Amino acid sequence: MGMTTMRYPRLRYQNKRGWLVASDALLMCFYIRHPHQQIAQAVMRALELFRERIHPYRLTWYAGDGQAEPLDDSAWEAIRQEMLGPNDGAFVQMEDGSRWTGKLYVDYRGLPIVPLPFEGREDDVSVLYLRLPTEYLEERGAERVHALALELAQELPFHSGYTDFVLCEAGWTGEAIDLVRPRYPGVELAPSSANLRMNTWVDGVHWMNFLGQPVLGQLGGVDGLRERLTLPGVSIQEMSGERVLITLGDRPETGDVEAGQTLPLHRALARLLEPHLYHRTTELSRLSPEEWLRWERRFLD
Repeated sequence: MGMTTMRYPRLRYQNKRGWLVASDALLMCFYIRHPHQQIAQAVMRALELFRERIHPYRLTWYAGDGQAEPLDDSAWEAIRQEMLGPNDGAFVQMEDGSRWTGKLYVDYRGLPIVPLPFEGREDDVSVLYLRLPTEYLEERGAERVHALALELAQELPFHSGYTDFVLCEAGWTGEAIDLVRPRYPGVELAPSSANLRMNTWVDGVHWMNFLGQPVLGQLGGVDGLRERLTLPGVSIQEMSGERVLITLGDRPETGDVEAGQTLPLHRALARLLEPHLYHRTTELSRLSPEEWLRWERRFLD
């Protein structure tokens, strides 16, 4: 991977009230179909690694008892105690104090049991959602981001996950989708906090795609992937615990149609993953179910 600095588009959307409700960002997201108690230590290691590696970016606030509290060393220790304590579940939110959707933000939801025994929540999983400003990707370069995401993933018993340049939208209404449709099909419209409803589905096709069981087994394991994904530019890296990382190209691509980008690697992986891809529910959406489906199938049709 060369060290050429790639500039990414600044995608910002203000709603009618003038609030910034969508922004570009770098997102690392891991879906873990295990209860909090089984994964607490792994997630805590990942959080500590993340905090250390993102310097000079700093997490400065966390959600204390219903309000934001400064995240100093004693607060960090308190979070640690809560994460590793006897609680069944855990809920941790940390950020950098800036007031916009593309800011540095950590959202961990550790469920007490999986699957949850409540109607409509059967698909919920534990999630670690880590967001960095786009500048981090531009300043560090894709190679460093790749190394960090892989290092975090190695700690986590994920079922699936991804790292990519995205457009984060608060409220997940689809209001900001025209910032990426049709010009930047490579840019996922992502929620601005953890989406729990993933079960063992795969959340779209991305630059870095983390796959675990059962999907990896259903695709014929690492050997099956290597046979079916033969395009140059696709890297398939075996990980411990029957997991794999599929990386498409050297860096996140926006798929800028005005620059003639066609994203052949994304299309190839989408065809392979099609039966396993997550379909978003559209109850909160400004878009019709047909419009969402057309967007979700943009690498397939």
